[in-house]
Amino acid sequence: MSLADRITGRVDRYKPRVTECVIFARPLPLIADEKPPAGDEFAFRAVFDPNDPYLAQIESPERLELMKPFFAQGSFVMLAIHLPSDRTVSKMWMLTHSPQPSDAKRGLLPIHLARDECFILDIWTHPDFRRQAVAFSVAYELGAALDEYYPHKRWVYGYAHKDNEASRGLMELIYGMWAVQEIKEVEVGPFWVTVVPGSDHPKFGPFSKRGRHSGDGFQMPGRPRSGDLARDYHHPEGFAKARLDAVVADDWFWNGPEWFDTDHPTGPDGRPATPETLPRELPGDDS
Repeated sequence: MSLADRITGRVDRYKPRVTECVIFARPLPLIADEKPPAGDEFAFRAVFDPNDPYLAQIESPERLELMKPFFAQGSFVMLAIHLPSDRTVSKMWMLTHSPQPSDAKRGLLPIHLARDECFILDIWTHPDFRRQAVAFSVAYELGAALDEYYPHKRWVYGYAHKDNEASRGLMELIYGMWAVQEIKEVEVGPFWVTVVPGSDHPKFGPFSKRGRHSGDGFQMPGRPRSGDLARDYHHPEGFAKARLDAVVADDWFWNGPEWFDTDHPTGPDGRPATPETLPRELPGDDS
């Protein structure tokens, strides 16, 4: 390849790409309590650790380095492992905190989540396994992990590109989510992403400018947020909880500045954060 071709390819890689997207929402639990097994050939893994070897099979070192603050604030990834080959074949990233403006470089959209909300970031299944039930089971395990570690979460969002019929069908038909908002997303390079200014249609969703996105005052069609019927869709005390079968991987070393050794976020004092000034929200914390 000539030098001119290499330069052209690099320039093309960083051309802005604008995509129309649909935002979906539904109350938790993400899926019904009964989850069909994917089969004996698969195991599942809830990963809170950017150094996890199974996550490294499908993500580049650059992305994992960039996503350390994502993990440091308690968000996680659910993986499916094909046991005969010991390889990762499916993933779902789950954001449980509101990103900072600087997180655009990590591929995180500039959304504001209420305390009881979370957001599905990235869904992928290896082409060889897309006709099996593994992707469905990953979603079930993701919902069970939320039940286990984030019992206060009540709403989950996700999004799909308008021209991606497979992703939209997954959200609408399999996960039972409703389209609640539209945006135009702009990507620059392999990671950086944001929303085209003025492109969103604020309705009910994480980009809405009308205040809190959930709460007892809002009634989604067919899903009461308050009253006796609310227990059909949430887990009040005494209501059934999903069973978490996935192995939890959380072996990252936390007591030191290597938390944020790529791009330091700032603490409350405006200085580069440390584990003391920006403590991690450990799974299960509900203080």
